[in-house]
Amino acid sequence: MFGARTSLDAGLDAFSKRNWKKARSLLEDAALNGERQAEFHIGLLCWRGLGGPQDREGAVYWFRRAADNDLPAAQDALAVALRIGAGCERDPEEARRLFLLAAERGYAPAMGNLATMSPPEEARIWMTRAAESGHAPSMLHLSDFLERRDPVESLAWLYAAAAFAGEDAASQRAKAFARELSAPAISAAQKRGREIAKQLNTERKLQAS
Repeated sequence: MFGARTSLDAGLDAFSKRNWKKARSLLEDAALNGERQAEFHIGLLCWRGLGGPQDREGAVYWFRRAADNDLPAAQDALAVALRIGAGCERDPEEARRLFLLAAERGYAPAMGNLATMSPPEEARIWMTRAAESGHAPSMLHLSDFLERRDPVESLAWLYAAAAFAGEDAASQRAKAFARELSAPAISAAQKRGREIAKQLNTERKLQAS
């Protein structure tokens, strides 16, 4: 027999359906009971002012609780707040530590954020890791980073983002960028982009199985 539905389950369901007011009410109950996913999602609602007033300080409070409970997404969110000093005092060093902590646990958005605080070669490593996980924004950022360093690889990541993530922005950027390259370069980029997309799709299927 299945157990009763929890406030966390109901709250996350309401969140996914964009029923912000209901989500905020249900998730507050779960967050007060120490559910880290509830803490994180309440933080998001407070940060964005959804389902109630915007409260950046309150968001930081909930992000910190979830981060202390070892939730990578919350560590990343808290680091964003600390980096810009929203709802808390600005602390770039602590922000970088938290980005690194979440990135080392495989959280792709943190890898991308960490890249923005790193020297070029280290940034490339983190952006590549994030892109190779299928994180669409990082695929675009990696393309930007590579545009002058390796145009073919840059275009390949745009093709991959368009094919794998259905990114219209990537498709439009690829069309514009391709006008600057030779036919052999475009062909090489298309081939490489298909390879990347195929690998990402394979990994996604394995994760879903």
